[in-house]
Amino acid sequence: MQALTVVIADDEPLAREGLAARLDSYNDIKLCGQCADGKEALQVITETQPMIAFLDIEMPGLSGVCVAESLSMLSSPPLIVFSTAHANFAHQAFDCHAFDYLLKPYSDDRLEHCLEGLRARCQANLAYAREQRLSELLARKTGKSLSGLMASLEQSEYASAQDLQQTISVKSGTDWLRIALKDILWIEAAGDYMCIHTSDDTHIIRKTLRQFEQELDVKMFPRINRSTIVNLSFVTRLSPNSNGEYVAHLQTGAELKVTRKYKFRLDELQR
Repeated sequence: MQALTVVIADDEPLAREGLAARLDSYNDIKLCGQCADGKEALQVITETQPMIAFLDIEMPGLSGVCVAESLSMLSSPPLIVFSTAHANFAHQAFDCHAFDYLLKPYSDDRLEHCLEGLRARCQANLAYAREQRLSELLARKTGKSLSGLMASLEQSEYASAQDLQQTISVKSGTDWLRIALKDILWIEAAGDYMCIHTSDDTHIIRKTLRQFEQELDVKMFPRINRSTIVNLSFVTRLSPNSNGEYVAHLQTGAELKVTRKYKFRLDELQR
């Protein structure tokens, strides 16, 4: 992660130097300046633009609260952590949208807890800034924002997934074929092989009828006898024959046997 840049402002030298020494023990923190009063703090922070400002509330010239209010006008104000020996300033401090409030004397654990929160917030702020920058660059190059581009990609992925759902992949000899479901008329078992009949060809493959039943939508591709699955959209009518079974008439003129057992299932699907 990028180093956290910090400015400390406190009119008490021991408090200021003590905090600086504590922060110096962290490899990911870079101290940009120490200030003895509010006016100096405002100037140094404006010039160095640190990510974080530790401000004592009671300082000569400008108080920490006044400094924080002035910094809020900046385009990228730092995160404010107030430090003071007086608990009664807490409400006023958080009115300035301070990130944290350290009541002197605070322990190393309390400071560490504050720094953990600062790291997380700064990381989130940096990620947001990078996203905004990327969005601006994309808008310049493509005319689309990052969110717009992501929406287009998601729509494209969805369309691709939809296309895949409308096809079936089968191996015919050494070739893999992708056959559009809308082109399949019927599928029938032929010994150890399956025949996929389409409008312009018949593909012979090694696969079981049960596998096809698991892959295809039963409402669109119901089984009509022990060895045949039909594309229901091609069936124009069912007619009974002399032995109590039925015949499915397809748009192409093909006729397929429908046993009584599976005729009942067709009736249920068409309700």
